Amino acid sequence: MEHTHSALASAILITWKRNGLYAQRLVGGLADHDWTAQPVPGRVLNHPSWIFAHLNVYTPICTAMLCGERFTDPIDHPFGQKSEVSTDPHVYRPAQQLLSDFATLHTEAEESLASATDSLMAASNPLERWRAIHPTIGDMLVTLMVKHESGHLGQLSTWRRAKGLPRVAV
Repeated sequence: MEHTHSALASAILITWKRNGLYAQRLVGGLADHDWTAQPVPGRVLNHPSWIFAHLNVYTPICTAMLCGERFTDPIDHPFGQKSEVSTDPHVYRPAQQLLSDFATLHTEAEESLASATDSLMAASNPLERWRAIHPTIGDMLVTLMVKHESGHLGQLSTWRRAKGLPRVAV
């Protein structure tokens, strides 16, 4: 008999919800011009605009996998894995739009994850190039929704500290 809710999806959901709130706290109170700031001379850090643009590429992929829908491989997306950080604010959507998109996409993924079944989580990863390391949808979602997002939020926390801003509670 199929479980209505996957134990793996429930475990992922705990971190996903916490990360969504943490992300918003990390950028709360930033001025628009801060979103592309580089606080360390001679170093390029992943700033809030790039981080949110990047995460906003992968969150709909999570939702698509959870809903059994097709999606485009993000390999060559302008904010995908190969993208470079730009200090030009015009490269990115406005800060409040990036944050609003993030919140909407995060909620959609959360709702889809809340109803994920064991059979869905055990299904084959639909993107062949990811399948060798992440054979199932569940494997891929752990990486995208826990490791990947948490890693970038850690970068955002480091960026804040380099900018001289106070620590934000996890």
